Amino acid sequence: MSLTRWVVPCFVIPILAASGLADEPRPLPGTKPLILEGDIAASLVEGVDRFLLRKTEESIANRARYWKPDCSSHEAYARSVEPNRRRLAEILGAQDARVPFDGPELITTTSIPALIARGEGYEVFAVRWPTIGDLHGEGLLLAPKGRKIADVVAIPDASQTPEQIAGLAPGVPPESQYARRLAESGCRVIVPAIIDRRIEPRNGRAKLSTREYLYRPAFELGRHLIGYEVQQVLAAVDWFAKDAGANDPAIGVFGWGDGGMLSLYAGALDPRID
Repeated sequence: MSLTRWVVPCFVIPILAASGLADEPRPLPGTKPLILEGDIAASLVEGVDRFLLRKTEESIANRARYWKPDCSSHEAYARSVEPNRRRLAEILGAQDARVPFDGPELITTTSIPALIARGEGYEVFAVRWPTIGDLHGEGLLLAPKGRKIADVVAIPDASQTPEQIAGLAPGVPPESQYARRLAESGCRVIVPAIIDRRIEPRNGRAKLSTREYLYRPAFELGRHLIGYEVQQVLAAVDWFAKDAGANDPAIGVFGWGDGGMLSLYAGALDPRID
């Protein structure tokens, strides 16, 4: 008798058994079938919302173990919170070394001057400045004509332009034009442009805001749009501190909405900000 005649039937039985099991799928141990009714996408979003809210509540009880300030002196406090600063910079993706520079560049052409406006005791220039790598910040410089009392980075909301909070374009009430008011008070003010929330089709496909559209590739590179904008602010702070020389610089940040958030992050990362 041939050996092959005995081997072949031995393989037929397991194959038939496996095909029988395929007709009746069974969940893996410890699992159950995913059966959802209604809008599955909405259910997913609601589940994520519940998860994040729960984690936020849990963080209140857990955050004390990461926060151990030493209030015995100003220097001791700064040393004790330095690990928190480094961790925040890591979370924001704001760890790249910034490019040193002597001063902002004036944006001008043979037909368009850098000096774009004059106000009560100050002048307004269109400027840009290096931040990290080949990235630049861009916006306005409001320079006082007389004595300067402080240097301030005034950051608009994502729904606003630098020109609006400087009183050069409509859209913001006069009492809320804080870049202009700071300049009228004797401050030298840099107003960076931040990424807007304009919604439009991207690559002819889904409609996304500009911020979300840029956030996605930044995330893939281990960076964050907010981190890029914080670096833009801190690069201006670098210039303020360098320009002060041996003098003690008076540096502030001021913002509203997204600009307020960026101000808080910048102030948390950089102790030079008063």
